[in-house]
Amino acid sequence: MAIMIPSVISPEVKSNAERRIFNWFKNALGTDKWIVLHSLGISTHNKVIYGETDFLVLAPQLGLFALEVKGGRVRRENGIWYFTDRYDKTNSKERGPFEQAKDGIFSIVEAIKARADVEHKYVGSLLFGSGVMFPDIEFTSAGVEEEQWQVFDSRDGKDVKRFIKRLSEGVKGKWEAIYGPAGKSKFPDYADVKYIANLLRGDFDFAVSMSAQLRNASEALITLTKEQYRCLDQLDDNPRCLIHGPAGTGKTLLALEEVKKSAARGEKVALFCFNASLADWMSNYFSEMDETLRPCYVGTFHKYMTQVAKEGGILPAYPRDPDKQQQYYQVDLPEAATLSLLENGAQFDKIVVDETQDLIQDSYLEVFSASLEKGLARGRWTMFGDFSMQAIYAAGMSGAEMIGKLEDCTSFIRFKLTVNCRNTKPICREIETVTGFKAPNELWTKVDGPPVQYITWATMDGQCKKLKALLKQLNDSHIAPEKITILSPRKREDSVVSILEGYVVKDFKTPIGLNTTFSTIQAFKGLENVVIILTDVEDFSSEKLMYVGLSRACSGLFVLESEAAKREYDNLLMKKLLS
Repeated sequence: MAIMIPSVISPEVKSNAERRIFNWFKNALGTDKWIVLHSLGISTHNKVIYGETDFLVLAPQLGLFALEVKGGRVRRENGIWYFTDRYDKTNSKERGPFEQAKDGIFSIVEAIKARADVEHKYVGSLLFGSGVMFPDIEFTSAGVEEEQWQVFDSRDGKDVKRFIKRLSEGVKGKWEAIYGPAGKSKFPDYADVKYIANLLRGDFDFAVSMSAQLRNASEALITLTKEQYRCLDQLDDNPRCLIHGPAGTGKTLLALEEVKKSAARGEKVALFCFNASLADWMSNYFSEMDETLRPCYVGTFHKYMTQVAKEGGILPAYPRDPDKQQQYYQVDLPEAATLSLLENGAQFDKIVVDETQDLIQDSYLEVFSASLEKGLARGRWTMFGDFSMQAIYAAGMSGAEMIGKLEDCTSFIRFKLTVNCRNTKPICREIETVTGFKAPNELWTKVDGPPVQYITWATMDGQCKKLKALLKQLNDSHIAPEKITILSPRKREDSVVSILEGYVVKDFKTPIGLNTTFSTIQAFKGLENVVIILTDVEDFSSEKLMYVGLSRACSGLFVLESEAAKREYDNLLMKKLLS
C-alpha cells in the first residue's frame, strides 16, 4: 500500500475519477515504499503561472512520474480535446492531458534541481516520465503526442502498480535509445523518494476545513460504494424509485447526486426533506454550485407548502392554541397548498424526497402529487428513507404501512442500500448494542476507529463538570471545535449545555462557524459530524431516538449517561453477549 500525501483526499475534489485512483494507489499491494503526492501545486511551472499535477508517483527502483487524470467521455477533434462529465457537461481545452503531464513533470524536475542541496543534486537526474489515466474509457493512441505505454485506461482495471512499471519500462527504453544503458544511479531508492517528497510537500495544503466536510456531507469520509453506483444507474432507467436503507448508507448523498443529474438534463426538479437543519445544509450545498446543477426548490416540505399556499392567497392563519397546531400542519396547510397547486398548475418535472419516512401521510402525498407533472401516479420521482429505525415521526405507522401508502398511489421500483459508509466499526457495534438493531453483516463498515466512550454522571452539575473536562481533552488533542457537535434529547434550555460555562457552544446552523455546536437529536437527523457528544442520556428506552443520535458520529462518539442509564446499558451489553 502506497504512502499517500495527503493521507486522505480532500472533500474539495469533485472528480470521482481522481477519488477512485487515489484509493487504488492507497490500496495497491506491493507498493509499501512508494510515495504518491496528490494534487501537487507547481509554483514554478514552465508553461503557466501556476500549475497542478493530479498525481506525482515516487517509486523506488522505477522513477518519478507525473500523472494527469481524465474521467468520463473523452474525444479529440481538430486538435481540440473535449471532456464530458457524468452530468453530460462538456469542457474543451487546446492543451491535451499528455502535454499537461509532460509539462508538469519537467516543471517538477526543475523545481527539484533548484531546491536540492549539494549532497542531493543528483536527484534531479533520476529517471522521470509522465502518463495519463482514463479510468472510464478504452483509449487507443491516435496522435503524435502520446505513446500507448503512457496510457492507463479501463482495460487496466485498478492495477496502478502495473501501469507505473509499464511507464518505467517505456521511459527507460526511450532514454536508453538516446543515451545508452541506464545504470542503477538513474533509479531512485527509498531514501531518495523520501527526500524528494519532503522537498516538494511544502506545496501542499493539508488542511481539510470542516465547512467543506459538512458542505459535501458524506464525501468528507466516504466514496460512493459499488452498490450506490448501481443504485444511481437504476435511477436513470426508472421514472419512480424508492431507495431505502439504514443510517449511514448514503441516502442524502445519493439524493443530492440525483438532483444534480436531473437539473443537468434541464428538468425542473425539487428537493424536499422534513428536517429544517438538513434543509439549510442542502441549500448551502447548492448555493456555490453551477446554476445548471441547482434544483428549482430545495428546503423543507412544510416551508414549500407555506410558500405555495401564500402565493395562492389561501394561507390559513397559524393557530396560537398548541392543541390545534398539529391539525394545522397535517390538515389545514396541506389542503391549502393542494388547492393552490390545482388552481395554478404543477411546478416540477421531477421531485426528490429525502427523509421520506417523515412525510408519508395522505394529505402530504396529495401535495406531492399536485406539485408534480403527471402526479405521483405517472410522474417522475425518487424518494429516500429509513422506514425502520429513523421513523421517529411515524405516529405508530409501521414501515410496511408507509410503503403501502405509496403503493396505493402507483407502481415503482425499490432499491435497498445495505452498506454503511459513514460510521466506524466501534460506533456500529454500539448502535447494535444499544438499539438491538440486527444489521446484516455487510452493513457495518470495516473501517476501524477509536472506541466509543461512556461517561457516567450522578447530578446535572456533575455532568457539566465531566462535559467541560471532555471538551478540554478534545481541545488538548487539537480537535477543531467545529468538528464537535453536542446532541441532546432535550431542548437547549433543559440540557446540560444551558449551565456550561467557559466554552462557546452555538446552536447548529448552516453554514457553520468555528465553534462547537449544539442540537437536539431530532433536529440533527440526516446530518453528521466527526465527533458527537451525546448528553443528558437518562435511559436507552427510546431505541429510534438513540439510533439517530449514535449514528450521527463519523469517527468519535462520547455518551454522557446517568447512573440509571449505565445500569440499563450494562444489562443491554450482557444481553448481547449472551445472545
